[in-house]
Amino acid sequence: MKGGLFWRTYSVIVAALLITILIFSGVLVAARQQVAQESYEREVRLQAREVADYMANLNKLSYVQRNMTMKPLILNKIKDIYQDYKADIWIVSYDSGIVQYLDSSWNTSEYIASDAVKEQLAVIGTGEEIRVTGLFPELGEQIVTIGVPWYYYDEPVGAVLLHIPMKSLKISVLAVARQILPEALLSLLVGAVLAFFLAQSQIKPLREIKSAVAEFTKGDLTRRVNVDCGGELQELGDSINRMAAELNRMEDSRRGFVANVSHELRSPLTSMRGYVQAMLDGTIPPEDMPKYLGVVNDETTRLTDLVRDLLDLSRLESGKFPLNLAPFDMNELLRRTLINFEGRIDAKRIEVEVELADDPLNVMGDANRISQVVTNIVDNAVKFMPDDGTGRLIIRSSREGKDVRVSIRNNGPVIGENDLPYIFERFYKADKAHTAGGGTGLGLSICQRIMNQHGSAITCTSVPGDTAFDFTLPAA
Repeated sequence: MKGGLFWRTYSVIVAALLITILIFSGVLVAARQQVAQESYEREVRLQAREVADYMANLNKLSYVQRNMTMKPLILNKIKDIYQDYKADIWIVSYDSGIVQYLDSSWNTSEYIASDAVKEQLAVIGTGEEIRVTGLFPELGEQIVTIGVPWYYYDEPVGAVLLHIPMKSLKISVLAVARQILPEALLSLLVGAVLAFFLAQSQIKPLREIKSAVAEFTKGDLTRRVNVDCGGELQELGDSINRMAAELNRMEDSRRGFVANVSHELRSPLTSMRGYVQAMLDGTIPPEDMPKYLGVVNDETTRLTDLVRDLLDLSRLESGKFPLNLAPFDMNELLRRTLINFEGRIDAKRIEVEVELADDPLNVMGDANRISQVVTNIVDNAVKFMPDDGTGRLIIRSSREGKDVRVSIRNNGPVIGENDLPYIFERFYKADKAHTAGGGTGLGLSICQRIMNQHGSAITCTSVPGDTAFDFTLPAA
C-alpha cells in the first residue's frame, strides 16, 4: 500500500513518544503528588500550631472557656479549620492519666487515657509533635491525629489535637494529573509534528532504495541509489551501488564469457566440419588426408580441453570435486612441470632460474590439483614472454614457518592495474587480462578455486618487468 512504510514508521515513532510521555508523566505526577502531600500536611499542622499560639498565655481549660478575648478568636479559628479541612480540634489538658479536652463545640469532656494515648501525650509533653492514625478508636480507624504542644510560659501544659479523616488529608493523584495534563498534551502534539517530519526524512532514502531495487529486478543494473543522509542508510545506499556495479560488471563478463565460449566452440567445430566435408566430397586428395586429419585431431584436442575446463569449473563450484590430500614433494612437482615445458622454453630461449629450498620439501595437498595450478601458471608465463631470447622465468620454493611458499615470476607483459583484481574471475574476458590472445579465461579461475579448496589463495602482483604469482601450502 502506498505510504504504508511512512505511516508504519510514523506510528512507531508516535507510539514511542506517547509511551515516553506517559512514563515521564507518571513519574512527574508521583513526584508532584508527594510534594503536594507533604506541603498539605505542613499546612494542616500549621493550623494546629496557630490554635496553640492563641492559648500561649493560658494554662487551664477553664481559663480558655472564660477568656472573653481569646474565646471568639479560638472559636472562629476552629470553625475555619473544620470548614476548610473537615478536621476537629481538641484542646487537651491531662494529669495523672485523666484527659480533659475542649472540643469544637466548646464542651469540656474527660476520659481515662489508654496506654497508646498516654504514650503519645508524653511525646507531646517533651515538646515534640505527633502524627498517628487510629489513635482514638472511637473516632474511627481512618482518622489521623496531629498533635502539637500547648505552651504556658515556655512549658508544655497540654496539647492541641487535630483529628482529620485520612481521605481529607490525602492529595488525589487525579487532581495532580489534571495539573500536568495540558503540558503533556502539548508535548505530545509538538512531538507528533516533529515525528512527522522525522519519519519523512527517514522514509525518503528508503523509498529511493526501494525504487532502485525495483529497477534492478527489471534488469536495469545501471540505476544507482542517490541518498545523502549519512549514517547507516547512506552506507546501505553505497553498498547497494557497489553491488549493482559488481552485478553489472559480472553480467557484462557473463555475456562476454558466453560469446567467447561460443566462439571457441564454434571455431574447432567449423574447422573440423569443413575438413571432414572436403575429404568426403573428394576436394582433398587421398594423399593429403593425413595432413588434414592431423588438423582435425588438433581441433578435437582443443575442443576437449575447453569442455574439460568448463566441467572442472562446474564441479569446483558445486563442491563435487573432492581433494585427495596426501604428503608430496613440492620441489619434485616443480621440476616435473619444468621438464614438461622444456620444448617451449627452449623454442623461446627463455632463461630459467630455479631456487628450491629444503630438498625434499614436503607439503600436504592434492598433488594432481596442485600440478594443474603450477602448469597453468607456467603455461601463461611461457605463452606471453617474448620470443627474442630476453624472457626470464623464475621459480622459487621456500619455508615460511609452518607453510611452504611457491613463487612463479616472469618478465612478460605487465598486467594492467584495472585488470589485476579480476584475472581470477571466471567471467573475465581473457583478452582484457594477462591471458590475452588465447583460452577462455577459465584457467586462473580454476586455479584459484583449487587453492581455495586447500584453504589458501593465489596472489598476483605485476609491475613492468616482473609479474609474480604466489601461493602457500601447509608443510607436511
